[in-house]
Amino acid sequence: MKLLLTFISALTLYATAMAQNDSIPDITPVTDSVPSLSRPDILPPSPSVTPVDVDDAKPVTVLHYYDKHGEPLKEPVMFLATLDTVRKVRSGPVYPLYNGINAGVNFGDLIFMAFGQRYGSFDLWANVSLHNWFFPTVECGIGYASDTPARSNFTYKTSPSFYAKLGLNYNFLYKSNPDYQIFIGLRGGFSSFSYDITDITVSSEYWNETQHLSLTGLRSMSLYGEALAGLQVKIAGNFSLGWTARWHFIFHTSEDRGNKPWFIPGYGGSSPFAMTVSAIWTIPKKNKSTSASEVSE
Repeated sequence: MKLLLTFISALTLYATAMAQNDSIPDITPVTDSVPSLSRPDILPPSPSVTPVDVDDAKPVTVLHYYDKHGEPLKEPVMFLATLDTVRKVRSGPVYPLYNGINAGVNFGDLIFMAFGQRYGSFDLWANVSLHNWFFPTVECGIGYASDTPARSNFTYKTSPSFYAKLGLNYNFLYKSNPDYQIFIGLRGGFSSFSYDITDITVSSEYWNETQHLSLTGLRSMSLYGEALAGLQVKIAGNFSLGWTARWHFIFHTSEDRGNKPWFIPGYGGSSPFAMTVSAIWTIPKKNKSTSASEVSE
């Protein structure tokens, strides 16, 4: 009986194994019907290539997926990344070499004399506009003084004396309308003049005496420089007004009998700072090839 049960169990296991083998599909690889391309004589012909010029300046297409607020777009938007309609700024001058002449009269000290100043310098000047950029300038004038300086024991007098200055202005608005300027400049000045020092009071507390002296017919020659900044504004037509602030410095001033001059024509008094105000008339270049409207574009 045991032998029969053992035989039946073995037969059952064998049948089960055979059933599992029959359920596995046949995965034998299928041979491709396409012939082998390993032989060089049956390779397909290569397509011909036509060379194409590459334009590096061509705008690159970029897709934007978000708007300027960072919100996603329903559909991407095409944008030319290298598109630029702004013109490049010209680095060089925009006006011709010769661009006109400015002539002016400096009357600034006349205003200060109305408020009590007892000395002044008045001059005529002219400059030439080079590219509306650089302005070689010459100034010629007359200066005089008759003043008793504060906290001083003398009266200083200078008869009207000639002075001259030569220099250059640099206009920061050289690409803009020539009717308006903001500039800096340098000047070299010269004057030869005579002066008197009168009513010199000398007091002696020991002797309890006071003496009055005068030195007349003194002469001096002065070389000095100026650094300045200013502006020029058109008022009407070819008429303009100009203002400058100037800082003076002495190169050399001669003394007479050991006396240094208190006032120098064109330089001023003891203060190294001065202001000028000028009425200016502009003689423009005829037949301008470059107009202000063309520059502003």
